[in-house]
Amino acid sequence: MVWHTLDGLARERGFTPSALARAAGLDATALNPSRRVGASGSMRWPSLPTLLRVLDVLQVPLSVFAGYVGGEGINTPPLRTGAGMLRALPYSMLEQDGVFDSQGLPCGPLWENETSSGLWAAEPDAYVVRVDTDGMEPVVRDGGSVVVVPSLPVREGDRVLMHGPGREPVMGLMLETDAGQGLCSFRGADVYAVPTQEGLAWLHRIVMMTV
Repeated sequence: MVWHTLDGLARERGFTPSALARAAGLDATALNPSRRVGASGSMRWPSLPTLLRVLDVLQVPLSVFAGYVGGEGINTPPLRTGAGMLRALPYSMLEQDGVFDSQGLPCGPLWENETSSGLWAAEPDAYVVRVDTDGMEPVVRDGGSVVVVPSLPVREGDRVLMHGPGREPVMGLMLETDAGQGLCSFRGADVYAVPTQEGLAWLHRIVMMTV
């Protein structure tokens, strides 16, 4: 009920979980659904300091929030427009200006909505890339698509989309090399070095590929 109430209040005020976390001065993924369940499957709850920072942004006193959690006068706001959908954009348009914000997350009017697959609609920053090139076949086929979830950690062996300001996007396999992290591209198996400086490139984990 705690997470349900927080999500309802956030939607009512126009926040996604990641936007609310950033507004509260937390890590952008701190409130995302993927962070709410531990490795053992048990539910994780926000700490009191975290909760107080979030409620301060929402302008809801702790006593009022406690009443909502207890079911006192709580109103469940309607789902935001597009709930159950993911934003989608062709691969060839990923280099367009204004399709990612300063955090590397999708933004702007060029994105379209697409019916989500599985549980990924619960990830507020997840998006779909529609593949409109045959340059990555047979790994990713022309006409297929990939689902990308920025909030998930990237590890060796993961399929990843790397992009950044003024940088050609690359889809590939994450590697650990003697020189550091590298991305083995699906296009020709070239290995690209992963920049270590923040803001030069964003690494977003690919969780699903369709043909």
